[in-house]
Amino acid sequence: MIQRYLLLFAVAGCISALVAGCGRPTLPGGQFKGPKAQTSTTTTSNSPLPAKPIIEEGPTDAKVRIVAFFPIDDQHKPVMDLLKGLVKEYPDKVYVKYMDYRTPQGYEAFQNAKMTVPGLMINTQKDYTIHAKPNPYTVDFSQEMGRYWTADDVKKAVAEEVGKQYGKGSASK
Repeated sequence: MIQRYLLLFAVAGCISALVAGCGRPTLPGGQFKGPKAQTSTTTTSNSPLPAKPIIEEGPTDAKVRIVAFFPIDDQHKPVMDLLKGLVKEYPDKVYVKYMDYRTPQGYEAFQNAKMTVPGLMINTQKDYTIHAKPNPYTVDFSQEMGRYWTADDVKKAVAEEVGKQYGKGSASK
C-alpha cells in the first residue's frame, strides 16, 4: 500500500516537473529562438533632451558603420563608451553615429531604420550572426541590451565585420 502511494507521489512529481518546464536544458542563445519581442522592458528615459542630439565618432568613410538609437544620458553612457571604444580599437575602420531617438532628428532616423525599440545596427543590419566556434548564434541588436545582447556580442560582431570589410588580418588593431 505504501509503495502505491510512493509511486503515485513520484508520478505526480514528474508530471508537475514536466508542466513547469524542469528538465528542459536551454543551450546558449537558444533562449531567444522564439518570436522576437516587439517591445522592450527598458524604462523610458526621463532625462532632459540633449543639446547635441547626434554624436559622431570615427571617419565618415569607414566601411564598418554603427548607428545607435539610445537616449544621450547618463543611464546609456556605458553604450556610448562601448561604441567610442570600438572606434579607438579600430581606427580608420569604424564609424559610429549615436542618435537620441527622442529628438526630432533622431526620431526621424529611428523610424526610417524601422526600429521599434532602442538598439543599434551594424552596416544596416539589426540581426547579426556571430560565427562563434562551435556554435554560431544570431543576435538581435534591435532589442534590449543585457537581455538580448551584450557588450561582448557587439565587440565580436564588429571584429567580424572589420575582418569581412578589410580582410582577415585587419580585425586586430
